[in-house]
Amino acid sequence: MRNKGFLGAVALAWAASLAVAAGSSSQQSSPPAQQPPASSQRIKTQTRLIAVDVVVTDSHGVPIRGLKQEDFQIFEEHNREQQIAQFRFVDRSANSAAPAGPVADPPSATLFTNATSTDRAIAPTVLLMDGLNTELSNQMQVRQHMLTLLKTLPPTTPVAVFSLGHELHVVQSFSTDPKILRAAIDKTLRAIPIEQNPQDDAASPSNQALDFNGGQETQAIQGLEEFEAVTYEAQMAIRVDETTDAMIQISKYLGGMPGRKNLIWFSESFPIWIEPNSDFGNDAFAGSASYTGKVQAAAEALTDARVAVYPVDAKGLATDQLYSTAQNPHINQQRIGAGFGDQLSRQNTQHLDAQATMDNIADSTGGRTCKNTNDLSGCVQAALNDGSVYYELAYYPEGIAWDNRFHKIVVKTTQHGAKLAYRRGYFAVESKGPAEQQNPEALLKQACMEPLASESIAMSVQPVAAQQAASAAQEEPLRYLLTVSPSALTFESAVGVRQMGLEMAICEFDPKGRTFQLSTHDLSRPVPDDLYKAYQDHGIRDIFDYAAKPEDQRLRFAVLDVPSGTTGSVDVPAHPKEFASVPGPIVSASGAAPAAGPAPAPAKAPVSVITKVNFKGSAGGSSSLDWSGDVLSYHGDLGVNQGAPAFFKSLYGAKFHCDGGALVANDANSSDKPSFLLSFHNARGTGAVVELGGDAPAYSGNLPVDASGRAFFDYLWKLCHCQQP
Repeated sequence: MRNKGFLGAVALAWAASLAVAAGSSSQQSSPPAQQPPASSQRIKTQTRLIAVDVVVTDSHGVPIRGLKQEDFQIFEEHNREQQIAQFRFVDRSANSAAPAGPVADPPSATLFTNATSTDRAIAPTVLLMDGLNTELSNQMQVRQHMLTLLKTLPPTTPVAVFSLGHELHVVQSFSTDPKILRAAIDKTLRAIPIEQNPQDDAASPSNQALDFNGGQETQAIQGLEEFEAVTYEAQMAIRVDETTDAMIQISKYLGGMPGRKNLIWFSESFPIWIEPNSDFGNDAFAGSASYTGKVQAAAEALTDARVAVYPVDAKGLATDQLYSTAQNPHINQQRIGAGFGDQLSRQNTQHLDAQATMDNIADSTGGRTCKNTNDLSGCVQAALNDGSVYYELAYYPEGIAWDNRFHKIVVKTTQHGAKLAYRRGYFAVESKGPAEQQNPEALLKQACMEPLASESIAMSVQPVAAQQAASAAQEEPLRYLLTVSPSALTFESAVGVRQMGLEMAICEFDPKGRTFQLSTHDLSRPVPDDLYKAYQDHGIRDIFDYAAKPEDQRLRFAVLDVPSGTTGSVDVPAHPKEFASVPGPIVSASGAAPAAGPAPAPAKAPVSVITKVNFKGSAGGSSSLDWSGDVLSYHGDLGVNQGAPAFFKSLYGAKFHCDGGALVANDANSSDKPSFLLSFHNARGTGAVVELGGDAPAYSGNLPVDASGRAFFDYLWKLCHCQQP
């Protein structure tokens, strides 16, 4: 493994040598932590905030505006009324103000982010051509409707085009350019054979054997039928898995975008179950199955991401083609269920079951199914209208058990004659559930394997320092600045401190983008109030060094909120051509807060990880505070009574002084307060966190602090609290 060291987790970014006698040194302190506005305090806890987007229309489908919070009621679990915690009316049709997004840097040529830039006056819409579940002939009809749709959309509608085969493809990311979108739609067709029910397939081995035997059933033929039924269900299960997995990927891709989003799913879909069949094989239950759980899991992921699904039945008003060249019927009057009428009945039942899948997903996410009509463009326009005017309601479930069951939601309004469309419920899963099912590394690997970057945690990556040019003989690391928004992270409360469970991975892909190697970093840590406020102001920032192979082109940065299992990811070039200066104060996952400054010049050698601070006495002695090895220690000729005051002066001397038994700002007009949180990390990836704000020094992390180090921090703690050592 090449050197991919964690560089940014050091809160001590001053010069590596301090003069004890003179007390001269570079000076560093944490930036002032201002209290963010209440609207930015979006922190998940064990009690989930359930968001419900409600579309309210009259009997003619016209949106009803002007309703107030008191006009709505939310009920859950046996008519238990819930208290509405948040309420907002969204009217994008009137170009109302867009919902505030996560903390993000301004766009630049060097900034790579998973936050999609769209015109927030109109709901972002994804058009998904489902070639996995749709015959090619019907895909071609859908394509014509999609092209017609583009002519009717408002010119500022942000539209993305996806295509589903055995994998999900991003044909075109969000754009408002009709020419670009038309070209993307032309690339959506996927010719994928769809398995037929073997009972109605003239070419199936069982039907051929039956024909050979004069239409007479035998034990052997029934065994063959049973095998075909099981095989058919296994093929269907793969198709269901690939479809629902794709929807979950889309939910992650759209999850970081605020507000309601639309997913228009053009498909023939798949049956939500395969019913037992006593006319085919020995065992009526062979090959029977229910896919309700998988469908509901996909719907829940989309609902949590505030994605309303509008399935469009690609068959439209097409009739069943029993005598088409693609499907020759097998009509056998010698056995029950093999006739024309029974085959037509099975096809109709399968079509209705497929529409039931569409209805299930639409109802669960607050969308509507477009079926039994050829006016597909009109259906899509209705989806856009729904996403333009709606009410945002949210509540914290009270009096319910987090029992991993589906909890039904009922929304009522006092508005007479109003029709409501909204999500129908949620799974009451505790926040630690997903992460407990898989270890963090497995979840990070999954985030790297997915074809779409996840927006569930907003983040950005910037190349901030170009090192010497890499060669085949020597690979020089490049430096990347990672910024993570705290809005989607879980901060679990403890006494006097919050706990952040955050892990990060860098995935380096081979030239074909098919395989990758994984480099992980654990950024979990306790978060005191001052650091938490700094995270809210500036985001969580860290700098990482990474040396990619010369032939590789792409890296993916992925982060994982360990308690909830939520991930975010963003793709960046492995060998960027442009670099940025470090923007603003860095408030790292480990509590680091080095001052902003320009990136090192490309010609300079890489900056190594700071793992030691040296103290030099005027009489010639020296000592070091050292965390480069297996412990954090203080050693050398100078005692802690000399080293600790120099260290204290370098940290706080420029901005604070003792007054009334406490450190106060030198500037009487300043509201700055000293940060007593110190973090030390080394190239091995181990680190210690020292908290000096309490009644005594407190230690955490996986790097032990030995007796000499503790003596140093005991002395430093007294200085921080203006006590005489």
